[in-house]
Amino acid sequence: MKNLKLDIIPLVVSILILLIGFGVCLTSNFVFGYRQYIAIISLIIATSLYFKKKKVYFIFFAIVLTLGIFGVLDFYYKTYRVGFVQFGINPVYVGLLILFFALSKNQINKFFPEKNGKQKKVLDKDLMNSFESKFKSKTARQLKDIADVNSKFTDEAKEVARVILKKKNNL
Repeated sequence: MKNLKLDIIPLVVSILILLIGFGVCLTSNFVFGYRQYIAIISLIIATSLYFKKKKVYFIFFAIVLTLGIFGVLDFYYKTYRVGFVQFGINPVYVGLLILFFALSKNQINKFFPEKNGKQKKVLDKDLMNSFESKFKSKTARQLKDIADVNSKFTDEAKEVARVILKKKNNL
């Protein structure tokens, strides 16, 4: 069984809202305006980007939803706004944007990577090995100065100095 990709849900919900609006327009006297046409074009582009270039889709669809929040485009035939007379935000788009970001954590991590703990430990270990080879010939007093909390040395250097001091005290 294939993995179900949840990050497509906001796009599918947006398409469903557009299709419902299209159905309402077919059965009533309402005619789509420029906001709905912009939404149709945006969803076609977003759908193709989802399957072709996932990174570009992520940015594009986030921009589309943000534009929808401020009323530049609308998937539905009617616009809902919460706010003041001229300025308001569309709560449907706010919900879609929250859902989009919640389900797209992998994409967000690709754009804004955190320091990988495993990689950092490897780098720290190499650095600590380097310090260990440099500090082996130091006296106990020099090692205590390095290991001091207020010293200007890095945390790795302080830790290595403490380890070497413990080894020297045990001998």
